[in-house]
This record gives sequence, C-alpha cells and structure tokens, in this order.
Amino acid sequence: MSLYPPACNEEDIEKVYLEAHLETQIGYTDSGGFFSPNLKSINHLEVGNSKVINSFVVRAIEYLLTLYQRFMIWLKRKYHALFPRRERIIGSAKSAYITGKLTFAKRSDYTTALHHMPLELWARTRWGAWRLFAKGESDKDGIFKLEFDYLISRRWRYSSFHLEIYQVQHVFFERDMLNPEVRLDLFERIKIPKADLTGMGYDLGNIQLFFWEYRGDVQMARVVIKDHEQDAPEYYSDGRNNAIQQQFIPIQLTKDKHLIQIQKDKAHITIPDIQKDYPKNLTVAMEEKLPYSTRCDYWFGRRMMNGMNCATFVPDKVEKDKYWVRYFGACDYEVNDEYAFPSVEMKFHIGPDALPVPEQIITIGPTSNYDKSPFSTQFFTPSDGVKWEYAKRVARVTGALCTELDDHFAGTHANAEQYAIAARRNFRRNPLTTLLFPHLKEVALINHAADTILIGPGYIPRASALTAKGIVKRVTEMMGVLDWKNWEPMEIINARHTYAKAENLFWEVVGEFVDEFFVQFEEGIIKEWYEVYCFSEDLVNHSAAVFHDRKNGEILSKEEQEFEEKRAAYYHARFRYDPDLPRRTVDGVQKAVSPITENQESPTIEEWENLKQACKYIIMQATFMHTWVNEHQYEDIGEVLYSSLGLRFGDKKEGIFLPENDYSISPDLTRATQMMWFSNLLSRTEYGFITRNEENDIDPLFAELLEKRRTAFKELYVEIDNIESRTNI
Repeated sequence: MSLYPPACNEEDIEKVYLEAHLETQIGYTDSGGFFSPNLKSINHLEVGNSKVINSFVVRAIEYLLTLYQRFMIWLKRKYHALFPRRERIIGSAKSAYITGKLTFAKRSDYTTALHHMPLELWARTRWGAWRLFAKGESDKDGIFKLEFDYLISRRWRYSSFHLEIYQVQHVFFERDMLNPEVRLDLFERIKIPKADLTGMGYDLGNIQLFFWEYRGDVQMARVVIKDHEQDAPEYYSDGRNNAIQQQFIPIQLTKDKHLIQIQKDKAHITIPDIQKDYPKNLTVAMEEKLPYSTRCDYWFGRRMMNGMNCATFVPDKVEKDKYWVRYFGACDYEVNDEYAFPSVEMKFHIGPDALPVPEQIITIGPTSNYDKSPFSTQFFTPSDGVKWEYAKRVARVTGALCTELDDHFAGTHANAEQYAIAARRNFRRNPLTTLLFPHLKEVALINHAADTILIGPGYIPRASALTAKGIVKRVTEMMGVLDWKNWEPMEIINARHTYAKAENLFWEVVGEFVDEFFVQFEEGIIKEWYEVYCFSEDLVNHSAAVFHDRKNGEILSKEEQEFEEKRAAYYHARFRYDPDLPRRTVDGVQKAVSPITENQESPTIEEWENLKQACKYIIMQATFMHTWVNEHQYEDIGEVLYSSLGLRFGDKKEGIFLPENDYSISPDLTRATQMMWFSNLLSRTEYGFITRNEENDIDPLFAELLEKRRTAFKELYVEIDNIESRTNI
C-alpha cells in the first residue's frame, strides 16, 4: 500500500484520469419514440419499479391518449383563435367598480396582504368570446379597486364576469429586447354573476389565496405542494420533462430488470454483475486502465480536495502544513440497526503546490455490532497496511453521505427553496423578478419529489444509517449554518486546489453579473423597495434556527460538549457562516438568515449592498454550488464497492473494516442497483444550463461573462456549458 500504484507516479494517474474522464463524460441525446418505453415526468420516478410504460399494449393505449390530448390542445388553440383575448379595455367610462382584499389563506398567514398582484376583470359573451373590462393590481395592503364601464356591462351579450388573479411565472430574454419579458400565468379565477353587479360598486370582501404557502410540519422553509401534477405553485417545463425521458429511461429499465432478477433468483446475480450493467463511471474506467489508481493515497487526497466532496481543509493549530477534514456521522439523529455511520476525522499533509496526502484517519462512533458506544474511537495510519485501505473506504462512505445531505440537499436544494418561496411570495413589480426567478424556478418541485424518492420512504433511509426522521432533522439543523451575509468563496490553499479556484472564479462572474444588473435597474429596484422588505421578512422569519443553539439548555457530558463545539466550528468554516452576527429572535428561536433590510420605503447604503450580496449568494448556490456536487456524484458514488452511502455492520468483529470483496458489509443487491439508479438519476438528467439557455430565460450577459473565462475554467477541469442555471434535479 503506497501513495501511488506499484511502479507508478503522479503523472501516470493524471494521464489515466484524463482518459477515463473523457471516456465517461455524460452526453445528452434524444432516443425516445413511440416504440420505446415512456416516462411521463420525474414525478413518476420511484425507488422500486417506477411508472415506466414498458408494455406494447399499454404504450399503444398511451399513444392514443397522447393523440387525444394533442387533439384537445389543438381544439383549444382553435377556440382561442376564434375568440382571442384582446387586451383592449371595453368602454371608457369609469362608472362602477369591484373591490376586495387579497391575503394569504393559511391560518397563521391570513392577515398578511398579497401586494401588487396583477388583476383583470373579464366578461364572457353568450357565444363564448372574452372581453376585458378592467385591469390593475392590489396595493401594498392587498386592496384592489377595478373600475369599469357600468352601462356597457349591462348589455345582454355579456352573460358573466370573472376576476382573474395572476402571478409572475416566466421570464424571457430576446436578443433584440432591451428589457426581459415577464409572462403572467393565471393563478385564480373567481366567477362573478352578472346579477350581482347591479350597483355602482361590488365588494368581493377578503379573498384568501393558498399562494406559495409555507409548510407547517417542518422547522425550515418548505412550500406546500398537495399534488405535484395538478395543485403545485409551479410546474416543470416541457423541456425538463423531455430531458428525463430522453436521458434516464435506459437506467430506469436496468434497475427494474435487476429487481426482477433479485426477486426470482438472487443467487445468480452479484454486485459486479449489477455494476457492469450500468454505464461506467470515472473510478471503474480508471481501475480498468490502472488498477489501484483510485484506491491509492494520492487519489484519496485529490478527490477529497477537488472531487464531489470539495472538502474544507482546516489548518492544524500546531503543525504547519497539516490540515483536518471532518465528517460528522450519525451524531444524535435517529438511525437504524443495519448500517454504520461513524464520524470521521482525517489529517492531511499539504505541501507547497501539492495535493493533500492523508496521514491519519480517526473514526468516532459504532463501527460493528460488538461496540455501539457513540464515542468509540479508532485510529489508522498508512503503516496499518490493509486496515488503512479499509479506513479510507469508511471515510469515503461517511464523506459521501455527509456531502449528499449537508452540502447537496441542505446547502443547495433546501437553501434555494427558502429563497424561491420568499421571492415568489413578494416580487412582482421589482426588476429582481428577472434576475432571480430564472435561477429559482423548479427547485420547490424537485425538492417535493426528493421527499418521496430520496428521503421518506425513499432510497437514502434504505441504503444508509439515517431514518427518514433522522434525515429531516439533520437537514433542518444544517439549514442553521446557511446565510448570505458575509459569505465568501472557499479559501484557495495552493495552486493544486482547483475546486476552490473554480469556485472563486465563478463568484467573480456572479459579482460582475449582479453588479451590472443593479446599475441598469437601480431606479426600479429602489422604487419597489417595499417588495424587498417583504422578501426579507419572509426569508428571516421562516428560516431555520441557528445550528450552534441546538443544544442550549441541555446538560452535556464533557465528550458531548467537545463534540458539539468541534462540529459547530467546522460547519461555520465549511459554510462560511458568521456566528458572531446579531440574529433575529422569532417566538424564542434565533433565526439563521440575516435580514436584508429593516426599511419599507428605501434602502440605506448598507442595505443596498446587503441586497446585492444576497442576490449573488442566491445565484451562486442555485448554479455553480449545486452543479459541482450534482455532476460529480456519478464520478465519486457511481461504483458500489468504491463508495456507497452506507456500509452494513455485518456480523463480524471487524465490523465495517473489511475488504471490498466481503459483500456482507456492502449494500445488498437491491440497494446496490438502487444506488446506481440514484447516482445516475442525479448526474444524467440535468436540464437548464446557463450558456445553452434552452428556454431563453437566462440573461445573455451571464453567458457572455462565462464565455470570456472559458479557457480559465477549462484549466480547472470545469466545462462552462455544463453549469446549470437552476437547481431542478
């Protein structure tokens, strides 16, 4: 066991890496068709057998249904062509009005006004045509008054009236447009009988809308979605759904085939068999070219620094050039009895312009069924031979699950959703809709799907130590170290720290992009500052509790106290969270997210900079930060025996410190194929990229700024065409 494979050096590994990386790059092709299996959308994916239409008869019926749906769409278009909705307002006199007040409908939210909501009053003629009588919007207090021509409204031809309430749904950028186009979608239609409009004024009273409402069953900001197909605050674009069908069906069918094989005769299928049925990932391809290249110490340090984990290296307080990486495992979260999830501390030496070299691995917590002490500690060094190899695998597995939950789901998905909800609830007039909405769309939808597919009763609780309840609690607490204020990109340790260099470079791009936007739209942003204030209030008041308060009031042992302090300090460094900032307390809970502004009318200089910083942070998390961990998953957790999300205790005294060919501690056959399905799902179904701009919803300036740095990013192993514009997978 050594730093490199036998008779090899760093150059050999780097050569193999470049070859394997090119060989395993994910492409995006359209291979669907009538005689191919069909999958309607990501909402139909399941850990078991998903709703893939794989029977010829069922596909034929599905095809006929598709034809019917297309016919109905055609019929609807013809109807709209016959009876177009003209934007010209009928009548000129303002002799009557309808009025009312818009508020949120949730019991804890019904006194909150829905400000600046676009409204229109339409009349329906007896032969089906539509005529616009008035348009306007609610004021800051949610009150609206739409004036219309009373005499014309009494004409026999008009049979009914309808108040329509709209929301900003899509943003489009065209090359020849100075300003982006904002498209409104109908949110609610309220029918008003013509007989009720008999006086000069008609009061609709308090209209309560379930509009981007916050869930009440979790202690972090999540949106209510009752039915992701019919009752969601937004829906996937056709392109997003098409990408799932084009890219993922072969993977889905492979998993379904394995599940049938396992059910019928699991003795004739093995983990290597399962692995071979899926596309090669980076580590598999490298091992074929150069055995031990991905198990050696050099690769271990390289991937911890520049792979999916992109770990935070904290300097040792005493020894120069020594650094620590820490992954905190089961902690006090609810776990099952099948899988181990120890905490891991790794000590590295990082020389000038060199990659990290591991010197010590420490595990804390249960690693076998023979010792379940939460602070059972074991130490490993390279001199331990094969045990060192086992310890590296344990570190990879713990690191993978921590990265998946802490950085990926909490740090990007749930983090982006809290900003998406606050933005959707409050931005209407403000130009910030065009800056933020394209980067925040669909994240609430994919998070809702993840609740079932990945969390409960999804894949991760079945393939790792944490239960669904434990995952929710962990993610909620991780939200307590996420804040826009004082956030900075990762510190670059040396020239080999390519991940940190790429993160800093992208942060530079985001900074230029947002600064230019604020110069261009300064007047409009300040004019509609009230919306910024409401956005900030929603954001702060619904954010999670600060992490470092989670044990306040509890009596802890010395070990527990030291563990909590070490964990909090590492997370603050990891997520660049400033624990010394003053925090708002709401109902006795200290909130994690900082206010952007305390003023309703106009910003101070500090608040103006706060808003810019917050916008940069939002875009950074929803684009680069998510892209990195998402697209590197198949590289680092795409080989079952290299790194899964969990190792089973097994029944041996060695526990999880056993060789890779001892399948008693590996995921079982079902979990093995589900793991491959999971990592392919997350890495192969990306859609919505900044430079590709598939839906014309990204400001061209963003792509231009990236294009100028294409070469610089490529030198850091980053293809700018693969950087996502939003978090939607």
